[in-house]
Amino acid sequence: PLADAFRLFEQAEGSFTWWDYRTGAFRRNHGLRIDLILVSSAVQERIRACGIDTAPRGLERPSDHAPVWAEFDRPS
Repeated sequence: PLADAFRLFEQAEGSFTWWDYRTGAFRRNHGLRIDLILVSSAVQERIRACGIDTAPRGLERPSDHAPVWAEFDRPS
């Protein structure tokens, strides 16, 4: 089975990857977490960190999604 890499780590409440432009949802942090990194059980053993980068939302004309990132150890 695949696991949500983000949920393998303790995360803050209100961690979202998508906000509706029409309602100004980003300013209110009213969003959804619909972007995922799915990992197999073998890869789960190598994951070191995972998070959401909301900084790009501050750019001019940003996407309504924020990137999800993960760091892994190299396989031995």
